[in-house]
Amino acid sequence: MANTMTIGRVTFTSPRDIKESSVQSSNLNNLERSFSFNGSICEDTIAATKKLRDELISLGNSDLILPITYEGDTTLSGYGKITSMDVSPIKLATGYFSYNIGFDMKGRPSEMIFESNMSGALLTNSHSVTTNTTTYAPWHAVPVNAYNYKNDSLPTPVVRATENGNVAFFYDSDLRTNASNWIVNPADFYKGAAKITMDTTVKAGYLTANTPTGVEISNGIIKITSGSTTDQSRFNLSFYDNGNYTSEREIEISSGSSQTEWNVWKTVQILRNEPQECVVRFVTYSDDTHGYGRLTVDVSVKRGAHHASLVISEAGTSTRSADTRKNLRMVTSNAMSAGTGYIVESSADGSGQKFMIGSPQGFTAVASSRLIHLASSQVKTFVGYVYNAASPASHDSGDAVRDQYLEGLYENIRLVRA
Repeated sequence: MANTMTIGRVTFTSPRDIKESSVQSSNLNNLERSFSFNGSICEDTIAATKKLRDELISLGNSDLILPITYEGDTTLSGYGKITSMDVSPIKLATGYFSYNIGFDMKGRPSEMIFESNMSGALLTNSHSVTTNTTTYAPWHAVPVNAYNYKNDSLPTPVVRATENGNVAFFYDSDLRTNASNWIVNPADFYKGAAKITMDTTVKAGYLTANTPTGVEISNGIIKITSGSTTDQSRFNLSFYDNGNYTSEREIEISSGSSQTEWNVWKTVQILRNEPQECVVRFVTYSDDTHGYGRLTVDVSVKRGAHHASLVISEAGTSTRSADTRKNLRMVTSNAMSAGTGYIVESSADGSGQKFMIGSPQGFTAVASSRLIHLASSQVKTFVGYVYNAASPASHDSGDAVRDQYLEGLYENIRLVRA
């Protein structure tokens, strides 16, 4: 069996030819190298080969720092960026393509470190939550098996379990003041990462076919999947615990006191696809005759989070204002009670979790109907889980999850010389 090469999230057959060149940098000592790879791809089916072609092109269109590994030469392992990507059909009818890839190697883990720079502020909220009260936020998490972590704010570390192992989760009121530095080996770069799966394929970049149903956004802890039933604007959620995704819940988005749902999701777009955060936009409409009454929902999941964020926006119609009442309801029939800024299940489920729904905005809670509602053209919400709800760790409580949503930061990660 041929050796394989992996760049980012894409694995393909061993290159036919590899060329390596030094990179001159004036009078400075330089760690960079330039590579070119060429070969061919032919998967078991034409459809699978075309998927791989599309993912390679998507990878080439991105400006992401990417890990690279090669089974045929373990010393070819490190981090860099795609500089060129060409995939051409040799025999289109049989799904046989050639590829040519340019890659700039920035360095190995011993030569480079990752730097997390965080920005943003506490979301404006109607629940008297202030920066000084968000004990377990601001926060961020690093990949499974990351090491040599440093932040001059000296944040508190805790652990959260993912399907790939434990991620280190750091929180401190001054976390955004200083950059965080850390190292991770290329093979572990995506462990515990946020990811988007469409049509059984973990997406490498931003290009995608319009397959808006059954889309999964996950971080190895919480998973949210777009629904696929006609006349329903819904998502399904589950939580990873003890080796399995359990605690399944279904939520719906609806309009007015009649709780009328929009149609099933019609379009999908990837807005952000990085290991620390993925954001996917879903769009549908309400008027079957005219395709009118647009609803847009942006779903975001961060690495290490026990919650997902939803931003719900309505364009309105000639007969319905964009500010009409919007409802977010848990369809699953479990009793809920009110918290501050959220509603939460009254009892833990068989796996030990409680599901919660909240918003930074002033909303009306109807716990008996398992919903919150407010009249606004845009509604910011979050959905998540209280883990081990009978006796949660302080950073996993309902209030902590709420605060981690309210003071979640924008994290930009760059590669710098060690």
